[in-house]
Formats: sequence, structure tokens, C-alpha cells
Amino acid sequence: MQDATDQLAQKYARQGYPAVEELIAAQGLTFPRDPRELLGDFWPEEEPIDDFLNALHDWRGHAKTDPAA
Repeated sequence: MQDATDQLAQKYARQGYPAVEELIAAQGLTFPRDPRELLGDFWPEEEPIDDFLNALHDWRGHAKTDPAA
């Protein structure tokens, strides 16, 4: 795999950035055919949606805990 990476690095050093399709092929990536495989299980179902939305707000850095900031 390192050989292919070195070849790509040399190629794109001369030609510019690769297309997304080329990167996917070079890295051997595959994508799930069933969208349900992308679903995460990170929030308990019994927790209220408001708690989730508040946590999401915090994770994105929107909540300010210091009013002076």
C-alpha cells in the first residue's frame, strides 16, 4: 500500500490534487450499500430530545459557559 501512496504523491506533486474518485480508488475505500449501516447508536432512546439538542449545541461549541468570554 505504501508503494501506491508514494506513486500517487509523486504523480500529484507534478499534476496537482487528485480527483475524489482517484483517492477512493487508491485507498481501496468502499461505501455501504445499505444506508442503515450509517446509523449511529450514540444517544439513549429513553433520553429526551431536548437533552440531545442541548448536547449537540454544546458539542458544536455554541454554548458559552463564561458570560465574560
